[in-house]
Amino acid sequence: MSTPDEPGTPESPARREAIRKIGLGGAILLGGAAGGIGARGIGLAHEGSAPAESGHPGGLLSAGTLPGQLIDVYGGAFDPPQSLGAEDLQGRATPPPYDPDAPRVREIEMQVTAERVEIAHDLAYEAWLYNGTAPGPTLRANEGDLLRINFRNLTSNNHNLHFHGRHSVVHDGWEPIPPGGEVTYQIAAGPAGFHPYHCHVAPIGHHIGKGLYGMLIVDPPGGRPPAHEFTLTLSSWDPTESGRPQVFTWNGIAGGYGKFPLRVPAGEPVRLYVLNMVEGEALASFHVHAETFDVYPSGTSLTPTYHTDTISLTQTERAVLELSFPERGRYMFHPHQSWMVERGAMGWFTAV
Repeated sequence: MSTPDEPGTPESPARREAIRKIGLGGAILLGGAAGGIGARGIGLAHEGSAPAESGHPGGLLSAGTLPGQLIDVYGGAFDPPQSLGAEDLQGRATPPPYDPDAPRVREIEMQVTAERVEIAHDLAYEAWLYNGTAPGPTLRANEGDLLRINFRNLTSNNHNLHFHGRHSVVHDGWEPIPPGGEVTYQIAAGPAGFHPYHCHVAPIGHHIGKGLYGMLIVDPPGGRPPAHEFTLTLSSWDPTESGRPQVFTWNGIAGGYGKFPLRVPAGEPVRLYVLNMVEGEALASFHVHAETFDVYPSGTSLTPTYHTDTISLTQTERAVLELSFPERGRYMFHPHQSWMVERGAMGWFTAV
């Protein structure tokens, strides 16, 4: 695990030793026979810091790990795919800009495909994707815009496209669309805020857990005050098909913002669209180190509800957060569920 902002350097001996100690008797080796998972040895059964009755994996470090090794493994056992660099990760978190002159009626093409994707270094997964990515594309509209979404199912399974928010029940998107099927959903964007979309075919958790989710940002009349904007979708994956989440990702990549922090100008306003799409966990949270933020639940109000440094989010719950980073330096962010952090959900902002 290289330190943030460094190019991909070889793993240090300390990190290799820490990963060697993961699990009871060592790391699980994931090969091609394990459901299409990559060949890297990844610790998916960790030696315990969580109580056995909690049903959660334990901690990353064994009792014999030296304190000096903590820095080297702060992000957990996962690096991002080698094909992704700092600009790629920054781009994944950057939404389309607010456009007051956008057409009031828009045609959007959306298709579901079955594809093998890398969610971490040497860890690939047979996923279902909206337009080739997980999360699917971030859609943006002004309140009241009409979105005509031409949906095609290019897989061998039933799928569909369901939006949260307010729209005609005729286009709610819960009906299964068979393989090769097509349908056009007409969504009047609203209310102002931001809303997840996802597949709603049963078992819903399985379809979401394999990558079928995304977000729609709906801007209020006149937009929000200028700010540097980022989208952060927390989600989970189950590469071993165990029925429990094994890997946690921001914007579909484990360890991405641990290695390549999101860059922000020091002292300037920042707006975060934070969405919880984790399956198999009743609750997730979002915490920023060394700073506090205004909270706009679901973004449906222009007045913050409260001011804090940690929020709790149930499944599909979301919030707009506004803050600034006054000093140059690194500001850590993560869920406050430690097993999620250790399995890929560590991140940093770098104020420059």
